[in-house]
Amino acid sequence: MSLLIWPIAIPIVAGILALCSPRGLGRCMRWFAVLVTAAVLALCITLYADRPEPWAVNGLGLLSLDKLSALILLGSGFFSFLITVYSAGFFKDGDVSEGYYYGNILLSTAAACGVALSSNLILLAVFWGLLGIPLYLLITAGSDRGTAAAKKTLLILGGTDSVLLLGIAAFFVSTGGAGFNMFDNAVPVPVAGVTAWFGVICIIIAALAKAGAMPFHTWVPDACEAAPAPAAALLPAALDKLLGIYLLARVFMTMYEIPNGLRIACMLVGASTIVFAVMAAMIQHNLRRLLGFHAVSQVGYMVIGIATGSAIGVVGGVFHMVNHAIYKSCLFLTAGAAERKTGETELDKMGGLAKVMPLTFGAAVAAAFAISGVPPLNGFASKWMIYNGIISAKGLGTGWMVVVLVAAMFGSALTLASFVKVLHSVFLGQPKKSEREGAKPGWLMRAPMLALALLCVVLGVFAVGLGVKELILPALAPTFDQAAFDASSGGLWSSGAATLLLVAALAVGALIYVFGTFAKAREDESYIGGEIGARAEMYDFEGIEFYKTVGELPLLKRLYRQAEARWYDLYEQLRRLTFYASGWLRKLHDGLLHTYVTWCVLGLVIVLWWLLYSFKILGRSF
Repeated sequence: MSLLIWPIAIPIVAGILALCSPRGLGRCMRWFAVLVTAAVLALCITLYADRPEPWAVNGLGLLSLDKLSALILLGSGFFSFLITVYSAGFFKDGDVSEGYYYGNILLSTAAACGVALSSNLILLAVFWGLLGIPLYLLITAGSDRGTAAAKKTLLILGGTDSVLLLGIAAFFVSTGGAGFNMFDNAVPVPVAGVTAWFGVICIIIAALAKAGAMPFHTWVPDACEAAPAPAAALLPAALDKLLGIYLLARVFMTMYEIPNGLRIACMLVGASTIVFAVMAAMIQHNLRRLLGFHAVSQVGYMVIGIATGSAIGVVGGVFHMVNHAIYKSCLFLTAGAAERKTGETELDKMGGLAKVMPLTFGAAVAAAFAISGVPPLNGFASKWMIYNGIISAKGLGTGWMVVVLVAAMFGSALTLASFVKVLHSVFLGQPKKSEREGAKPGWLMRAPMLALALLCVVLGVFAVGLGVKELILPALAPTFDQAAFDASSGGLWSSGAATLLLVAALAVGALIYVFGTFAKAREDESYIGGEIGARAEMYDFEGIEFYKTVGELPLLKRLYRQAEARWYDLYEQLRRLTFYASGWLRKLHDGLLHTYVTWCVLGLVIVLWWLLYSFKILGRSF
């Protein structure tokens, strides 16, 4: 039996066993899940190390592996293992049903590996849809408040899964019935006609919804707020982003020849996602909801990079996909550690944790600077490539490219501003007394956080040599190679030299600080506006107040209020429309027999008319 089956079969069987396990085996399920995900990771590393050309399990070509799918498979195994280890230290006895929780983690791993290994679009759609079931169950794990968020997630992703099936059917028709293999031929969209346009738009919608781009994004912050922190780190932050952007890359690289107009539209969707999501994140007071909006915002960079069509842009978009999964998972894990310590997720009820949890603070700083695009971390390296990709994109119009570039750079600035608030509120502010003082994170929680923070540094310092040449370019070959990458890169980020300069500057600053402490400073009471009896604590501003004035600006104030009322939530608007329409239909059910007879006769007349009209059209055709 082919080795490709095992990364799917092992976690499926293990997940079913965990779900069926008795409650008394809760602790055993932790280590059982760790061992299973470790075995899956070992299989993924083995398959990735081969870096094969596309090859299939059987003549049907249902499962296959190429360099890009090998990268996604490796990421699925890696993040599943780290989050499972973290979960073993995060949950205490009785927090969740451990067989239920770890069983769904394992099923999520199996579905993600199935998507990565599927070359047949029908099989991909099966695993794609199956991933929504454990996601729904994990959002509700251990919390009654997650029911509404889980229902919303299931309806949005389930609805777009139906759109994906329509897109696959249209792709099949566009290829002339050649099959459902997405490696065979690229359909030229403008030449193939309406069916090809319909198919590519449907598949792009499904990919954007899974990744969490606007306007299908609203499930992400709700799921991140309701789900346990480790589950949020695994699915909305890592696996869903990897799989959504993976399918988008397949559409642009192997399945279709995308016209420039559709590329521009996708880039504008990405730019809108960046700006609007980060603006929403700035005013959030719940830590995990804030991180959820940032997870949405970062998708915009990936969409822009892939839509540019230039080698450096696509490399930057895929590289940012990997980087985002790393630093956003790290941020959710550090948020989970802070939550376990304080029992809170609201920013105004947290603070002063840097002294208590210095390693967690260090990991949070590295991940926060990475997502904000601060050099020399990995987030800056991939964003810099995306900026270059926007500039080097050809045939897309200078005006549109300027708008997209400004939006992307503006989003990075707002992201940094938002995480200044987060770091101050959680780690640097004044300590708050919490109702429940939890224990500091143990090594089962620290090790995954530190590993991810270290990757943020390594993939930033060695971005070109390790990140691009060893990780991303081999995954995109033969569509893009080293020559195409070099030709489209107007100016690469020299990460090594810049890192040396930054380290030298930090060393000089440290020396100045050390020698400055030798001089004895005069100590006195703080002068606070000349007020008698005033204390510094009276003027200690909370982190949540940093950008309070942003929400009070006349135009933004109205927009923020409308956003709070869910005016821009596509799910909420469809829900309101459905209930409004059902209200009118409910009025027609008055319980009177002659009313129902009238509706039945009217319906029968319409059906008969439609049948006669159809036969008339068919008669003309034959």
